[in-house]
This record gives sequence, C-alpha cells and structure tokens, in this order.
Amino acid sequence: MTYIVLDMEWSQPVCREKMLTRGGKNLPVEIIQIGAVMVKDGKIVEEQFSEYIKPIYYTVIKNRIKKLTGINEKELKKADTFGNVLKRLRKWIDKYGGDIICTWGCDDVANLKAQCEFFGYGKEWIPKWFNLQPLVTRQIKIDRPQISLSTAVELMGINEELTYHSAINDAYYTALILLNTNNVEEGIKWQRKVDFAHANPYKSLCVSVYGKRKYTRTVSALRSPELRRYVCPLCGRPSTLKDKLVNVKPCNYLAVMKCAKHTLAVNVEFTKNDDGKYVWAKRITLCDAATEKLYQDKIRKKSARVNG
Repeated sequence: MTYIVLDMEWSQPVCREKMLTRGGKNLPVEIIQIGAVMVKDGKIVEEQFSEYIKPIYYTVIKNRIKKLTGINEKELKKADTFGNVLKRLRKWIDKYGGDIICTWGCDDVANLKAQCEFFGYGKEWIPKWFNLQPLVTRQIKIDRPQISLSTAVELMGINEELTYHSAINDAYYTALILLNTNNVEEGIKWQRKVDFAHANPYKSLCVSVYGKRKYTRTVSALRSPELRRYVCPLCGRPSTLKDKLVNVKPCNYLAVMKCAKHTLAVNVEFTKNDDGKYVWAKRITLCDAATEKLYQDKIRKKSARVNG
C-alpha cells in the first residue's frame, strides 16, 4: 500500500461569528500550507510536496499561528492560489499512485474537504484516509487516543532534526512514525470498525443527553431510567458502570463506564430551576488516567465513610 502522509497549516477567522458562509457551505479555515510525504514499499519517496497558499478571506494571520508556524502575511502574498496548488497536489498523488491518506489527527482531511466544497472543486478525488494517532497510542499502550506529534516522536525514539508546526516537517515526522508502527493495515481496519470517532472527523468524542425531572432531590433523580441507561458511543456495545455515580462537587456526579473495549467517563450535572425542579445533562467522554484516579479516590473515601 502507498501512503500519502499529509499535513496542513491554516489561517482562521478572527472569531467563530466571522466564519464565512456561502450557499449553505462553511469555510471554517483557509489552508495556507500543504506538506505531503509519500511512503511507498516501506520507504519514504525522495520527492516531497510542500507549498504555501495565498488566503483570500482569512488574510490576517493570528499571532499564535505566526509563532507556531513562522508563517506571516508577507510570505503568503507571494504564494499561489488554492486551486493551482490543489492541481499540483493531485498530480503529485497520481504520479506515485497514493492509495490512502495518513494524517496525525482528524482535522486535516476535514478542512481540506470543506475548502474544496466551498470553492467548488469537489471532494470526490480525495482518497480514503485514516488517523495514525490511535494506532500509535494503542501500540505504545497509552490509555488515550491523542498525543502530540512531538511526544510520539520522542516515545518512538525518532531523531528530532526538524522544527515542528511546519506542514512538510510534520508530514515527514508522521511518515517516520508510520514506518515505526506495527500492523498498519490491520490497525486501519480496527479503527474503522471500533474507533469510528477517530476515523470520522464529524463524530464527536463527547456525547450529551439532556432531560428534566420533577424531583427536588438529585439522589432520587439519579435512579431515573434515562440516567441508568449506558451504551458505549464508540462501538455501540452495552456498558456498565465500574461503581455508582459519586459526587465530585455540588450537583455534579462522576462515574467510570466500561464496555468490552473502551473506558469512558460519565458526568451528570444538575441545574436547579426557579421552581425548584432540576434539569440534568449526562455527558460521556473518553476517560483519561486523571479522571479514573479521581473516581477511584472518591469511591475509596465513600466506602471508608460507610464502613467507618
């Protein structure tokens, strides 16, 4: 399989309210740099793709992005248009017969598709893609789906010869990580079947359910059927709580939920209305080590009080 390792940098509107919408299509960001590395037959192809793109709408580059990427407005004024760069990117991909796009994170392909649609270039040409992050965290046994590119480079023992937050440099680092990742093709199949939240950028890692209760005591509301129904949002399997919901702060409860494959955190928050009744929100998110430790500490303290 031939992998197109893709990374991009982009400019953003000054605020969410200023995001451009036209014909029912949004332009969340404008891509200002594309970097791509081809991995073919287990080796990095010498010819790489790296180009700046002149933005049309989000021409003011935020200071944070300037500091991260080193890209400024003066440099981008000399760059080519998105359409022309896109033609050269497609030609480069066709030259090497790239089968699938590999990215570090979920945003790159989502933003590429959004920009192609907005400017009327279509997105049908974009190959299938996968996010390398969860394959790597699974291999090095980190109990979370996302780590930074620099952390992955360090943990996998790769020499840090280039700076980060340059599209071509980040694509090159990602390609090196890809070459150090075991059973990639099997990992892609696993990701698509199980961890669809990472394979599909439009799926959220946070699932929220809302409701209202006539109870004036949250303890009673916790026993309601809506709050006792648990299904893993990642794979759709029935899930169970490791223990009861515990109080972490006023009107806020926490539990750790497990299905056959995933560990998730459950937060239930109650808000009291003027009439003394409660509105509740149940949120299910991926559980990190700190949240699980907090939950275990609360359970231990609760058991100590009961037994004491």
